[in-house]
Amino acid sequence: MSRRLGQDLHTLSGAYALGALSPGESVRFEDHLADCDSCVQEVRGFAETTALLGSAAALTPPAELRRLVLEEVARTRQLAPPPEPLPEPRRKRWNWGTGLVLAACLVLVVALGAVAVDQVREVERLRQNERQIAAVLSDPGADHTTAEPMEGVSVTVVHSEASGQLVFSAHGLERLEDEDYQLWLTRPDGTVSSAGVLSVDEAGFVLPVLATPEDEATDGVAVTVEPEGGSEQPTSDPLMAMPFEG
Repeated sequence: MSRRLGQDLHTLSGAYALGALSPGESVRFEDHLADCDSCVQEVRGFAETTALLGSAAALTPPAELRRLVLEEVARTRQLAPPPEPLPEPRRKRWNWGTGLVLAACLVLVVALGAVAVDQVREVERLRQNERQIAAVLSDPGADHTTAEPMEGVSVTVVHSEASGQLVFSAHGLERLEDEDYQLWLTRPDGTVSSAGVLSVDEAGFVLPVLATPEDEATDGVAVTVEPEGGSEQPTSDPLMAMPFEG
């Protein structure tokens, strides 16, 4: 950790995008990120590349489909060689076994094609999300709020009035079993709206969350512990709550 803190902060963009920095390094780099457009673009590029590599993983057809295709191939009678000389072109004979094999292959091709289309759409969604996060982080007029609501936990909220969006990030949270941390947008009258559940990796880093307040009355964020998948309304007291600065 001491070695990295002594490095040029510009060289840490790749490690930050991969979640490889320690909590202290991440806080320091996020402070640097607020005033460095080049690092914002580098983080964006690394994040997009990581998403593309993850989406390019090969898909394995279901084992049951492969078994059925191979069994049908084994049952299909092979055509005898044509007689010599062949007076005229001989029509190729098709039987039900051949038809079933082709039908199974067609189903497999269509299924894999649909999955590929879904992957392309997901990659584009991730790219759009990354672009919006970068826009919020690079907004010179954005409000930055950083706090340590509990020992070992650091939270950062960047709120851009220009885009009407905010980015929430944190590290130091423990992973939960059968429960999720849920982010809420709070208002002065005590009402809240959900901004989704938080994704926490094994190192305690929270994947940055992009949220769009429903109205101008939103003045802060809060985090609660909810049943797995989240709740429509909080079912527990806030684990942490932060008003926006500015």
